[in-house]
Amino acid sequence: MDSSATDNRTVVWLTGASSGIGRELCLALVAQGHRVIASGRNQQALAELASQSDNIVPLIFDIADPNAVEQAGHRLAEITTHLDQVIINAGSCEYLKFPDPDWNATTRVMATNYSGAVGCIRIALPLLKNATGRGHIVGIISQVVFAPFAQAEAYGASKAALSYFLDSLRIDLADSLDVTSVFPGFVKTPLTDRNHFSMPFIVSAEDAAKRILVNIDKRPRRFVFPKRLYWLLQLSKLCPNLWQKIVVADSKSTNKDNVAVRDKE
Repeated sequence: MDSSATDNRTVVWLTGASSGIGRELCLALVAQGHRVIASGRNQQALAELASQSDNIVPLIFDIADPNAVEQAGHRLAEITTHLDQVIINAGSCEYLKFPDPDWNATTRVMATNYSGAVGCIRIALPLLKNATGRGHIVGIISQVVFAPFAQAEAYGASKAALSYFLDSLRIDLADSLDVTSVFPGFVKTPLTDRNHFSMPFIVSAEDAAKRILVNIDKRPRRFVFPKRLYWLLQLSKLCPNLWQKIVVADSKSTNKDNVAVRDKE
């Protein structure tokens, strides 16, 4: 595609666009009149998404592969001469199941949720400098960073690392662009469909996308939703011992339920 084709339009690069929150964000952004460069690994899902609008340009690559990220940077420069907004949404989740966890999961999850996110920001920065206005980086993190959960060592640590990175980046780039961190609670997606524990205040991916877009338009430092979950998670700081008892009890109950399900299968 000729890069000049997008030069006069608001261009958004969105990672993790093939399903869940990312897919809904993509469709909503296009409905607002933006041109979206939609990234993900699922070629078929991205092709189906792109078929819905001429303003969706698929960019297929694996965010966890540094070489693929580098190649994506070259492809971005071919697609457009500027980016107005980058939404880092791609993410993965693997749980450490004790007493015999797969410790390599920590490396895999970090490669996607942290290193991959940082790599995407790195290749996007030169194009963000050419934004039609003030460039904007948005990182979709998670409320998991506000409280410890059972088996979430890999996922929580990767999201906490990204949160800190964006906080520092906001300071270093304050003169040139804006950085927003988004902390969703539980959202119904293919990723959370695999969970076998209670997910209070869960919202649909469509609802999550609407909330995110309305709020990041104001370019806040951070946006947390739903607030009810946020205040519940503050219990882990106010009463850490009580929080641990609650989480341990819920984890034991969940494990029993999982065993019962397996016994029936």
